[in-house]
Amino acid sequence: MGKMKHFKGQTLGILCCLLLYFGITAMAAPAVEGNTDVTSVTDGTVSADYVVTNDTAMEHVSLTLSYDKEVLTYLSGSGGDNFSGNGGNGAVQLSSSPNDTTASFSVRFRGKEDTDTKIEITSCVITVDGKEIDVLNQDGSVPSDEEAVEGDEDDEERASFVIDERTFYVRRPDDIEGFDSVHLDIQGIDSRALKHQNLDIYVVRLRSDNGSYRDDFVYNPDTGNVIPFVQMESGKDDVIFIEPVEGGYTPTRYSYVDMPWGPKYTIPAYKHVIIDGVDEIFDDTNRYLVYGINQDGEKAWYSYDYDKECLQAFDDMAYQGEQNYILDLEESVEGMRAESANLLKRYDTNMGRRLMIILALIIIIVILLNAVVLLYLRMRKMQFPESEEEEIAEELETTTANRRRKKASAYITGNLEENETDFQEPEKEEEEDDIELEIIDLDDLGEEDEK
Repeated sequence: MGKMKHFKGQTLGILCCLLLYFGITAMAAPAVEGNTDVTSVTDGTVSADYVVTNDTAMEHVSLTLSYDKEVLTYLSGSGGDNFSGNGGNGAVQLSSSPNDTTASFSVRFRGKEDTDTKIEITSCVITVDGKEIDVLNQDGSVPSDEEAVEGDEDDEERASFVIDERTFYVRRPDDIEGFDSVHLDIQGIDSRALKHQNLDIYVVRLRSDNGSYRDDFVYNPDTGNVIPFVQMESGKDDVIFIEPVEGGYTPTRYSYVDMPWGPKYTIPAYKHVIIDGVDEIFDDTNRYLVYGINQDGEKAWYSYDYDKECLQAFDDMAYQGEQNYILDLEESVEGMRAESANLLKRYDTNMGRRLMIILALIIIIVILLNAVVLLYLRMRKMQFPESEEEEIAEELETTTANRRRKKASAYITGNLEENETDFQEPEKEEEEDDIELEIIDLDDLGEEDEK
């Protein structure tokens, strides 16, 4: 009996241990680990690796890093299935679809100077069973008092914006150098914002509905639009990206595009295009034209190199002069093409007319030839009877001539006296066929003369 109780006690202990173990495993929170402290070497390569883990398979993983752009330059990223990554301007966005409990990422930077620097994990969101989970808020981190207070407020009472099909709510902004905190009417709701001390620029802090993204945006009170807050140096100017003036001046041969910025954001920009007939073909460089305002309140276009994270003032005068020269050449070429097309059209028209005239003349000549041939044949048919009459006349003449010859060949024999000829021309009679020759006896004629 004692043994039975002891066996039951051992079994119960084992079951409790198993339940405790599996319970802890089921409640294990997702986590992200990786390099945060790195050493930069001038023109050298700096690598950083990160691992995201969860107790169940993750359908999608999105990781956002921030780095000091004055020390490092983003080169490339890699990791997992369906990987995508981009970086620049101090931020890197990496994502993959591992369908596994582990997702690994690797990032490479190029150093600008010899120093130690930090790479911060600013966001890590995983998708499990169709639900997004913010890893940074699930691993035991506690939000600040300010965020906790604001979290208790109803988001429906806040101004909101839809970005990449996700709703972002206006939150209390963090301090930014050169800006003062103010109250601003946004969408009819009194909201906290930041206003530049010298410029008419407003910045609001937006937080996504699931808390995964918290970023600053430039708010345009005239249009009610927001764009990511970007402040960069261009030479001696401190430039803030702003929304281009609607209907304002845009350099020739530039078309509007949404320049990617961060994992979900875009900045309105323009990209150079090549005109191919009526189609616009974007150039294959990563250079964009963005609109900005400097510390003196001067608004202008700036050329931004996305790969090199370099911003420089756009020389519109030189560019427009070049474009005017190109346009003049194109207009000249178009004029020559139009003139050539006109000449070709005139040539085709004239040749068509000439061919019609030649064809008409050929038809007329053929008709005339047929008429001449028909007339000739008809005249020949009309001359056939005359020929028969001539033949009959010739035969009659021939017959008469023969008869005359026969008459002339008939000789009269006898004695001829002086001044008499042997022949006498016979007298013509109406009917030559009835002429009878009489034989005269010369002896009888002589006797009669004597008598």
